[in-house]
Amino acid sequence: MRIGIFGGSFNPVHNGHIHLARAAAEEFGLEKIYLVPSRISPHRSSDEYVSGEDRLAMLRMAAENDPLFEVSDYELNSDRVSYSIYTIEHFRGKHPQDELYLLVGSDMLLSFDKWYRFGDILSEATLCVVSRNQGDMKLLKKKAAELSRFGDVLVSESSPVIISSTEIRKKIAKNKNFACYLNENVVQYIRSKGLYSYRGDAGLLFDPDEKKKYLKANLSAKRYVHSLNVAAECRKLAEKYGEDPDKAYFAGLLHDICKELPDADQKELVLNSGFTVCREEIETRSLWHAIAGAYFIKTKFGVEDIDILNAVRFHTVGRAGMSRLEEIVYLGDLISADRDYKDVDRMRKLSYSDLNSAMLEAFAFSIKSVVKKGGLVPVCTAEGYNFYTRLVREEKNSVNPKRGLK
Repeated sequence: MRIGIFGGSFNPVHNGHIHLARAAAEEFGLEKIYLVPSRISPHRSSDEYVSGEDRLAMLRMAAENDPLFEVSDYELNSDRVSYSIYTIEHFRGKHPQDELYLLVGSDMLLSFDKWYRFGDILSEATLCVVSRNQGDMKLLKKKAAELSRFGDVLVSESSPVIISSTEIRKKIAKNKNFACYLNENVVQYIRSKGLYSYRGDAGLLFDPDEKKKYLKANLSAKRYVHSLNVAAECRKLAEKYGEDPDKAYFAGLLHDICKELPDADQKELVLNSGFTVCREEIETRSLWHAIAGAYFIKTKFGVEDIDILNAVRFHTVGRAGMSRLEEIVYLGDLISADRDYKDVDRMRKLSYSDLNSAMLEAFAFSIKSVVKKGGLVPVCTAEGYNFYTRLVREEKNSVNPKRGLK
């Protein structure tokens, strides 16, 4: 049996995704295609993701009643970064005797030799490429020929359907028509849940005044000042690196909102959050407040922006493939004005001159601190360190480094 694997953010799934999959199935004789939404996307930096649950629901609607497709939640339920080799290995275990085909768009092919363990991918599966741009066939075939020494690479001759998830999200946010790009059930789902939309006046979306009153009433004076300092640092970093300054300030302000809750209350929030939490985080009390904080601001304050929630949730442990806002809050907490540890001035300078190197240094600092105290290093922290190590190494070896490649 020939089985296709088609992964991505699907944020949201649109007609171009479905066209790509069907074109590949027809041209390459695929009998079944798994649609696999990613949990963590290493090759994205700051896209506004809706929840995995919502993306999974929309995929199921788009694939409903089509026997070709099966939607898989494997990557969403995995604690690891969504590297394609892990997904290939998962489906190889499910289908040891079948032929596996990995479906990618043309933009992915051109950087495929930068992917994590790309050679192992090609030894386990045939790479199937469907064009997403007009006139790029010659370039695709040249790249396919270069990669052919590692395994089979097939390039579809089908005409592309050029649709961008980013542009769809922008249309939704600006209240422009987007229905023609999506399955009608997906359209209704987006509208009914208000996904990708700005609710109310954009200027009030990240209004911190009310939250400051809550923090002042519920945190010690020292912790409150620290929260203000982190927020201010996050605003400056956002201005430096092209993120929304108000949004960054808001996320930085709330990062420690549950820091001084009783341990029992923090742990209850962690366990009720529904977030994927590794064993090391559960066993380390000092890490609970970040997970609890993300769940708290979602349920108590109605914060729905997934990037803000992730920035709060991962500000202590970090992870691979962090969004730009996550990076800003992670560093903002480390270099805020009240920090006075050894080498903090060097860390501040690095944060404003070389973001990727600063992230690598921050991960190294965190791991050294944990090891020195005899603590446990969470899996996501180790993966984050490895991710930025590879990224910095790649920057040193390339004049055109890629940010967070898969």
